[in-house]
Amino acid sequence: MNIIALEALTFGLGRLAAASRKHGCSLTLFTRDKTVYDYELSLLDEQNIKVVEIDTFDDHAVVEMIRNEKDVVALLSSTDTWSLHCLDVSKSLGLPAQNADAVRIARDKYQLRNRLYEAGLSSAKSQLVDPRKFDNESVIKDISYPCIVKDTAGTGSQNVWIAYDKEDLLQTLDKAAQEVLRGQIAIEPFFSGTLYSLETLSWKGETRVIALTSRITSQEPYFREEAFSSPVTINHSISAALEVWIDNVLKSIGYGNGFAHTEFMITDTGFEVIEINPRLGGVQIGEALCQSLDINIYEAWIEMALNKRPALMDVPLNIHKGIGQLIIYATETGEFSHIEGLDRLSAHPGSPRFYPTAYSGKSISTIVDQRASIGILLAEGETSEVALLNVFAARNKIRVVMKG
Repeated sequence: MNIIALEALTFGLGRLAAASRKHGCSLTLFTRDKTVYDYELSLLDEQNIKVVEIDTFDDHAVVEMIRNEKDVVALLSSTDTWSLHCLDVSKSLGLPAQNADAVRIARDKYQLRNRLYEAGLSSAKSQLVDPRKFDNESVIKDISYPCIVKDTAGTGSQNVWIAYDKEDLLQTLDKAAQEVLRGQIAIEPFFSGTLYSLETLSWKGETRVIALTSRITSQEPYFREEAFSSPVTINHSISAALEVWIDNVLKSIGYGNGFAHTEFMITDTGFEVIEINPRLGGVQIGEALCQSLDINIYEAWIEMALNKRPALMDVPLNIHKGIGQLIIYATETGEFSHIEGLDRLSAHPGSPRFYPTAYSGKSISTIVDQRASIGILLAEGETSEVALLNVFAARNKIRVVMKG
């Protein structure tokens, strides 16, 4: 049995390949740029994964290539960018897939906000605007400030802006008109609260919370993700309320199968969804949970592909340790050279480990979002709080060096 991964998260291929072998399957990665996975592929034996380089945005080419593969039983997509392509290709080939309507709503931040509002699960609505053609008076009417202006299909903290007043909003829309967008532009309320994410797994309409992750972002006006820790433990009553709430949220969009990564805020008036990603969390959230729970949670991908109830829906989730992680960014634009000081991490508490995301020579064109990422630094601790402190302390020992 052959399982095709239509691209993947940067990290996790090794875990996914191990899960495939355990269940008697082979794993084939379709990718337009295998250098994205250099770190993971360098650790994998060629017998454990087959790599096919192809334009993965070309659905027709992907369909024809899959028809040339033997014994294909499922097509997986663990990354936002290809989630809709995966649906279309699966439909063309008659392969099992997630609820297409639910995935499309999750990937459209405008639709998602308004669906939640209609279900009584958000306090405000979203509105669409064409940044290249709009009427000033109609756009600014009934807007509460500050507000968020965002790409409805955005990812990686790209094309998200905050506007503090009318003039700021109009200037932001002018700026958005100059950007390359994945979707349309939506204007949403700015929620004031503490940011978290929930990792959940759903199977046939039943949802289980796997973990709560803390999230630290950069100072306004940017929303660059900086640090994470998991699993976070909170007051039992809040934890119980979150389980009921996320079940209702996912049901409201018809999302009943698969991993979901829901970013949300705890505000003074309740929980507010920021976005829902129809996948496992990115960065190194998957690896963090594997280490923390001492379970290969990627097995759930394979079990669902084989139409089996994932064991992760039922096994005890015993926390063995906390994991903290920091995204290491370039501090200036230019050409990346190397990381200095990695040799000093071996003597630091928490067993810090660096996972590279950039190669020497990578061009850094901006430092305001995740395109400036150089790598991810992980550290452990007896709790997620201690792990986060360990990784911040370890960060002080390394330095990003740019060429020139």
